[in-house]
Amino acid sequence: MSRSPVPFSRRQIISRAFWAAGGALAAPALLTACGSESATGGSSKSGSKSAPADVDAKWPRIRSRQVVVSGFGGETYEIRQKECFDPYSEVAGARVVQAAWDYGKFLSMLESSSPEWDLIDFDGYSVAGLIASGKAPGKLADWVRRCDLVPKAYQDYCAGGYAWSQVLGWSTKLDSAPTSWADFFDTKKFPGKRAFPKSLYMGVFELALLADGVPKDKIYPLDFERAIAKLNELKPHMVFYDTYAQGQQYMAQGSTSMIATSSARMIQLKNDGKPVDFTFQDAMLYPWSSFTMPQKPQHADAANALLDYMSTPEQQALMSKKIYLGPVVSKALDLLSDKELALTPSAPDNVAKQLSVDVEYLGKTDAEYVEKFTNWVGA
Repeated sequence: MSRSPVPFSRRQIISRAFWAAGGALAAPALLTACGSESATGGSSKSGSKSAPADVDAKWPRIRSRQVVVSGFGGETYEIRQKECFDPYSEVAGARVVQAAWDYGKFLSMLESSSPEWDLIDFDGYSVAGLIASGKAPGKLADWVRRCDLVPKAYQDYCAGGYAWSQVLGWSTKLDSAPTSWADFFDTKKFPGKRAFPKSLYMGVFELALLADGVPKDKIYPLDFERAIAKLNELKPHMVFYDTYAQGQQYMAQGSTSMIATSSARMIQLKNDGKPVDFTFQDAMLYPWSSFTMPQKPQHADAANALLDYMSTPEQQALMSKKIYLGPVVSKALDLLSDKELALTPSAPDNVAKQLSVDVEYLGKTDAEYVEKFTNWVGA
């Protein structure tokens, strides 16, 4: 029997916390249209360095005037707008309209004949869960380039995405640097509070099991009760955060000495001169995500063209350089310097250090994961 898509997911909780905080970092106005107002159909090449000059060589005539993308806003999407969406609009003649992320809303329009959105920023496990449930998202046009670091079974539904990592970060004011999640739980050797995700909590059960001595190749299926018992040991020392910006603030002001957060956020803090560091060792790698369509997008031509544009090696590499996310196109890695690769979640040397999460397992257990964690936080 197929599993029905869960009406409430981890990303739904993230979205509510994020937008309630005003987008955390200077979120653009919702449903703000950006890029060219005219849409003549066909190409108006810009020669942008963010994609090959002939990026549209295989595109059909783009007749749609816009493409609506549901995403997370904030600083990341301001960068996407400037470095990806606006250059795309110059080539395609279709403006990109941003909409607030909402998992439940996307599910309601998945099979609609006139969905409000054309694309949504989606985790790989969400895509896997939908397909396993028999509610597959829209398929890419044949001419959209596929992302070769996405498993073959999902490449027809996923493009333009990224890899990201949940890492251990710490204050360099500590007497020594932690090297494992076991150190994260050791408040005697490494004193101080721990900034811990409350809404942005991917990887929390996995890191607890790693801290408790479970080998990486034995993490799945998750032993939730063992993980919760381990988390209980540290709970009195935790300071929960609802947004990445809030977690960064705790570290920047010295309220906490360690944090579980994304590698991108730790890189931002380091770039700002804050006394922090992090490691990819035993981080939770989410190896692929996707910009995903409902089954019948209203602006299918422009949506597919945007997916193709976002999947070029040049655009994938640019996003890695600008927002520190990992490419899901292998040729993009060749465009990064050694210094840039050292900061990239999907770079081979970093992949070897991490726990690559079981996307299919998480897709099937998402509802249970959410319920157990939210119950634990509230207990």
